[in-house]
Amino acid sequence: MCWLHPGYHHNQWQKTVAEKTRQRKKPVSVQTDQQNARTFDKVAPMTDSNPFPQTLCEFLQQTGARVQFYDMGRRLVEIPGADMLAIERQQQAYPQPFLRNASLGVLFYYEDNNGVSSDQQIWFLKFPLDEQGLLQQAARDDFLRRMVERLAEQTLARHDPDSTQGPPDMPEDNPHGFTPREDRMACFHARVARQLGQPTSQFYAHAADYFTGNNGFEQWNFVGLQGIADVATRLDENDNLATLIKAIPQLPITPFAALCSCLENEAIAPALSAALSTRITTALQESDANIAANTIAAAIRGLSHGHDQQTLVSALHRVLDSDSGCNVEVLATIAGRAWQCLEQDDTRRAFLCNLALCDAGQGAFDSIMADLMFMPGLRQPLLDELRSLRDADHCTPPQSTIIHHFFQSLQT
Repeated sequence: MCWLHPGYHHNQWQKTVAEKTRQRKKPVSVQTDQQNARTFDKVAPMTDSNPFPQTLCEFLQQTGARVQFYDMGRRLVEIPGADMLAIERQQQAYPQPFLRNASLGVLFYYEDNNGVSSDQQIWFLKFPLDEQGLLQQAARDDFLRRMVERLAEQTLARHDPDSTQGPPDMPEDNPHGFTPREDRMACFHARVARQLGQPTSQFYAHAADYFTGNNGFEQWNFVGLQGIADVATRLDENDNLATLIKAIPQLPITPFAALCSCLENEAIAPALSAALSTRITTALQESDANIAANTIAAAIRGLSHGHDQQTLVSALHRVLDSDSGCNVEVLATIAGRAWQCLEQDDTRRAFLCNLALCDAGQGAFDSIMADLMFMPGLRQPLLDELRSLRDADHCTPPQSTIIHHFFQSLQT
């Protein structure tokens, strides 16, 4: 999207991601401090006492790296190392699958004797999941094989006196990488910078000043998306929380949507949730259906990970009782960002009734349902609710047709 500058922390960082995505399908590797970081020099030799690593966790641990894993799919969430190891061993389902994939951000770095980190690198990796939400190990194993082969090539090259080959790089034919959305990339970079004690981006001050409204809320064209992500990640600094609460009722839809796409990754305070809920109430009175739906979908995203989940549930019921509640963007946002609310019976029933009335038709119904049924604990309640709606004659003929065709598709 061209309306906001991506504004990543370093221009070189942004260029590296874009160039690698265009040139080849490979894990996006971002070296956040040194462009020529010697990451794999620290891999121990593979011997009987040091066998081939069976997991990505073990592979990186053999380098002596400090490793952090993040889910990059539905929202940006850190995955504890012990959980990631259990996921890799198929002892635990992937917690938040998105489009039947595990979308990972992997940050690894090294610390010197003084605890100062250096040679930080980031990989973005995507692995498919099976029908139970377990990691398909064959894809992960293929990635590890490619990495070990590349490491072996580099090791041999270093022993060649005529070789001038540099530090190990990702295999060029690796199919397991992906590039996150612009807003998710910005939020990831903001989160990592804060966790590592690094400064905000050069776009932070401008974004923070914009939300004060001192220069007018219409002056958003040159607000950096990275700056907005920095503000959302640092709500406890520089009165950012209070500033956003005052700004939210007045923001135009474009910067409002950008802000909410960043807030969806944060466990926001109840006061901020209340401001977003009020914005939904205002949008429900909007005469333009498209503006109303876009505003509501954005606000739901911003509310979705907040501490006050009851405010979110109440807002969803107001929306689902309105004309906007049958809008496909609104319904897809509920499924993709507020899926946890569908564990409640009344919310799940209202959502499914509206989904079956959605003007986007059978295709939208099937796609949204297929994605939701991959979420741990949701498949059976969703199917049971649909059967109940169908068998109890609570549906209109169009709803019954949609549900009937969906069940037929499950049998083929």
